[in-house]
Amino acid sequence: MLLAECLLQAQAADNKFNVLFLMTDEQHYRSLSLTGNPYITTPNMDRIGKEGALFLNATCVTPYCSPSRASFITGVYPHRHRILVNVDGKRQEPLKQNAFPNTETILHRAGYATAHRGKWHLGDTGKFDCYDSRAYHGKTNQEYGRFLEERLPAARFANHPSPGKYLNRPVEMIPAIEKAYRAFTAEPNNRISYISIIGRSVIPPELLPETRITDEAVQLIEKHARERFMITVSWSPPHDLWVMPEPYYSMVDRKKIQLPGTRTLPEWDARGPSKRLGDLAGDEGLREYAAIYHGMVKYMDDQVGRILKKLDELGLADKTLVIFTTDHGDMVGAHGCIGKSIGGFYDDLVRIPFLMRLPGVIKPGTVVRQPVSQIDLMPTILDYVGQPVPERIHGRSLRPLIEGRDVPWRDYAFCQRADHLRMIRTDRYKYVFGLKPSIVALYDLHADPEENNNLADLPQHADLVRQMHRHLLDVMKADGDPVREKFPEDPFKQS
Repeated sequence: MLLAECLLQAQAADNKFNVLFLMTDEQHYRSLSLTGNPYITTPNMDRIGKEGALFLNATCVTPYCSPSRASFITGVYPHRHRILVNVDGKRQEPLKQNAFPNTETILHRAGYATAHRGKWHLGDTGKFDCYDSRAYHGKTNQEYGRFLEERLPAARFANHPSPGKYLNRPVEMIPAIEKAYRAFTAEPNNRISYISIIGRSVIPPELLPETRITDEAVQLIEKHARERFMITVSWSPPHDLWVMPEPYYSMVDRKKIQLPGTRTLPEWDARGPSKRLGDLAGDEGLREYAAIYHGMVKYMDDQVGRILKKLDELGLADKTLVIFTTDHGDMVGAHGCIGKSIGGFYDDLVRIPFLMRLPGVIKPGTVVRQPVSQIDLMPTILDYVGQPVPERIHGRSLRPLIEGRDVPWRDYAFCQRADHLRMIRTDRYKYVFGLKPSIVALYDLHADPEENNNLADLPQHADLVRQMHRHLLDVMKADGDPVREKFPEDPFKQS
């Protein structure tokens, strides 16, 4: 080993690095200019990857918020930590602090100052002794409500004609969206009708909840500048509601928006709210939503820039491991869909942006092409800060890949939906199997990157389907997935 490499490893092992975990919600893997966004530039997100490492093949463990967030901090798949859907206290109980080792608790007990600002979605942050109890800035946060009311009273908009509201202030919607909104909200038993509120907000950027979250994160960095810290900053955009004020609302030319993918979807996707709303909105409405989505990403990039600037000002950049990622993706108009509420595993949903920076340790411009997962984040953080990695987790430290070492690594990505659907994705193929609903799907990602054609429907691909099914079963068995015993040995012979 070269002397320089030895020095870098010794530096990484001295346990003096801070950790700054920056996270958005529902961000498409190609939404960064670094990964090919043609509509906006994201210089601050890009900076993390250019000055550190860019992971080209990162996937979520499930296209739900809470399960992915639990896997980030525990290093295990949802079928083990059992956060299978979004935490709501009814269908899904919160994550308990001592049920599984988790990054925040480990570092807190190792003497790190730990703090979380923004979206948590795993219960009450105050149930973890490494955090205080805080509601997300927004409609459930009384302090933020008072702040907004003082600066932008709701009564000012009492006579506004728009039927859509965000934080009790009007959302101005174009006719195509308003028509879709009225039809979508009229559907019986529609529990997520609110996602059809899409448009221009009257709340200026400086008063938005995410700006306040960034304000608090900057204050935390200043407060703990002389300590070791792990601070998580978790913003909601570009998750719904797809609502933005100027100048972000008008940043993207609607005429330039591309809507890839066939509009004819398999039954399990076609009946989902994302497709129903997309059909109601039509192409004009889809482009409006997609343009706002990219404006939201631009707004998030500006917030990331404020955080990075503060690290620079305090001289902390060289001492801080910065991680940027998201919990899952979004269709952004692909296949005529709005949001994420469909049943499948399109790359738009399961691939995620993932960037890491640690000056002097992670070589600038590093590109990692191997499949990596959210389960790998926890052991990676612990590796870089010199803490032991717990046994019996599914994830592995990404450090050998970042350093270009020739190590054995998984050749697949694994994703799941609760206890009924499973996906495995290799370099070329994506295979999906489920019992309820009954799904057998195979896509050739080289020939068909938009995932328009299900090869499992064609007899000539039956052997390949069985081969991918066997691969999936082997992965499930190796990882202790309890659903393995319910899946048949032959995908075409379901009982």
